[in-house]
Amino acid sequence: MLGWLAVLAVTFTAVVGTNVAGVRDHFFEPATPAATPPALGRVAGDAPASGVAAARTSLRSYPWWQEVKTLQGVGTMTVPAFTIAEGAVQWRVKGTCQSGPIVVHSSSQARPVVDSLCSGEVTGYGSRSGSISLQVTADGPWKLTVAQQLDTPLVEPLLPAMTAAGSKAIASGSFYNIDKSATGRVTVYEQANGRYSLRLDDFFVSPNADLQLRFSTLEAPRSSRDYLSAKSEFIVVMDVTAGSLNFTIPAGGDPTLYKSVVVWRGPAKSAYAAASLRPVR
Repeated sequence: MLGWLAVLAVTFTAVVGTNVAGVRDHFFEPATPAATPPALGRVAGDAPASGVAAARTSLRSYPWWQEVKTLQGVGTMTVPAFTIAEGAVQWRVKGTCQSGPIVVHSSSQARPVVDSLCSGEVTGYGSRSGSISLQVTADGPWKLTVAQQLDTPLVEPLLPAMTAAGSKAIASGSFYNIDKSATGRVTVYEQANGRYSLRLDDFFVSPNADLQLRFSTLEAPRSSRDYLSAKSEFIVVMDVTAGSLNFTIPAGGDPTLYKSVVVWRGPAKSAYAAASLRPVR
């Protein structure tokens, strides 16, 4: 009996180790997620722009919210169906109403998505994908935005301001690891109107909440202590951590005063990664 158990154990280990017929993936989470298409905009249904790569990828972002549909009406009504993407983490309804209670029922679940008084913003969540319709019961006017939470990368075309006449790329660099892993390139643009914007291409950083992009006066920070020793400036909170992404630099921000871009996580005081900025000739 012990001999047969040993043979079975060896056989099972071999089958799982080589993933014959996908046995390992059936019993355990795959080491690499299945390749999926990236999202092509912050609004569902955005058509791919010319020149934007949309190849399937196994990279995953920290979950972020993509707008699906904006709904509005008065009183009780059934709103047109919308589609939640297969693989979405969850979806939500968020909005306002003017008086009395508001109840929102979904065709995909028994409990109400929203059951609240109209005092400030109302929010509710659902978990099913596919075609969803909502029944809204309210006393007066209401407006709701439906969004889905995705963990796929986001691939955006360049901002129009980046390609407008008089705009130019002024600095760029490649990301390197500090406390975590990161890949991709950053490019800083000076726009024709005097403002600045920033683009990440083929970007990935180890996903987490509360990540920020920040400028640093250091040319190449190599540790969190390095980063904290020098002047820095906030650029943006990163809601997406993979893809090709655009960000507008806050008014008054001047990237020409800095020498690198750092991915920073404030709660952990951790510099995840950085890219040294070199002038674009």
